[in-house]
Amino acid sequence: MQTRIVDLAGREVSYRVRHSHRRTIGLRIDADGLLITLPQRTPAIEADRVARDRAGWILPRLEKWSGRARPAFTGAPGETIGYLGRELAVRVEPHGRARTLVSAHDDHVLIQVDERLDPALRSSTIMRAVKRWRADTALSHYTPRIAAYAQALGLGAPAVKVRAQESRWGSCSSDGVIRMNVRLIAFPEEEIDYVCAHEACHLIEMNHSPRFYALLDRLMPDHKIRRRSMRERTPPGHAF
Repeated sequence: MQTRIVDLAGREVSYRVRHSHRRTIGLRIDADGLLITLPQRTPAIEADRVARDRAGWILPRLEKWSGRARPAFTGAPGETIGYLGRELAVRVEPHGRARTLVSAHDDHVLIQVDERLDPALRSSTIMRAVKRWRADTALSHYTPRIAAYAQALGLGAPAVKVRAQESRWGSCSSDGVIRMNVRLIAFPEEEIDYVCAHEACHLIEMNHSPRFYALLDRLMPDHKIRRRSMRERTPPGHAF
């Protein structure tokens, strides 16, 4: 992925360019700005032309997102974490154990941290623990859903991995491994299910052909509604 700058109606816009195996050009705008996805062999400079052609679509949406940029997350009490469509307030409690523990409750995330820990290390320790908790929680949430959709397609359960990604909610590699974005755990379950079903279909069709969408229609007839909801939504709570 590379970053480019293009002039759109007198405004310098920095954006990201990514190449993929898709045959079509894609545009996406979210809290990280504009992303243009090009087919594998298309020169990156082609993205400048696409951006200029779509300036009327891009600029208003960039303006809309500028007011809700992703805030920094430090794990301090009073901050929030997005979890299954809800905002959970952060609560920090000291305890007498060396290991930092994180647990989700109805309206808050409880972080229990070693009471003997140097205050200078507390923030980084909390961040590591929260990221570990988020990754473990996301993996345990996504894996059975993807397995169920794969089974509905007559397939075995694929390997599932999670990682923090800036622009993709999920991907499926040619060796059948599905990689999911840990940040997706902030969304409501029906939207998480959409991404799980979408990636399960890629186990059979590694493209977005009519055959792919026929599979997705079969698994999830309302997938277009769920996808639209995701595109229009700002995930609740902090994304980090």
